[in-house]
Amino acid sequence: MRKTLFALLLLAAIVVGAWRFLAPAPAPKNPIERMKAVSPIETVSTPKASAPVAREIPKSPKLDARRAEMEERFTDLKEEGRRIRETLMASDPNAAKAFQALGQRPEYREVIDRRHQIEAAWANAPESEREGMLNEMNSLRQQGIGMLLAEIQRMNSQPAGAVGPAGAAQVTAAPGANGVPAPAPAPPVVFQ
Repeated sequence: MRKTLFALLLLAAIVVGAWRFLAPAPAPKNPIERMKAVSPIETVSTPKASAPVAREIPKSPKLDARRAEMEERFTDLKEEGRRIRETLMASDPNAAKAFQALGQRPEYREVIDRRHQIEAAWANAPESEREGMLNEMNSLRQQGIGMLLAEIQRMNSQPAGAVGPAGAAQVTAAPGANGVPAPAPAPPVVFQ
């Protein structure tokens, strides 16, 4: 009887251990992690049909070097505006407000929309038009950064309480009954 009981307990321990080892991992409780988890169906790979390889026409090394240089310059122009904007926002507290106020102006939106159009057309543009596109991208980047710097300067030149959330000046005091303006409010107390 003891041997049989011991054998059954040993068999049960082996079965439980094997089940824990071979059982699938539980699904994560976090919904985002569940979406990232690989399903068993995705682990089965199916052979993919290879696409026919088109024969490339050899290009001259001079054109390839020129094209690579233009691609690099275009990428730099795209990223430089973003880097300048991030640097300004990190260094100046009014830069975020200025950028938000500037984003609502139609002339700035036109500059940004034109930059997006050039970026979209760049991949399919012929070689003859790319130099002009690069020059226009550079001009648009300079216009956008100039507008942002002017808006920051305008916001910094105004008194601290005169700038509203949309960047417009607010009226702080209404004229009194006899036409004399009311006195300006006391400046806020700042603890340092």
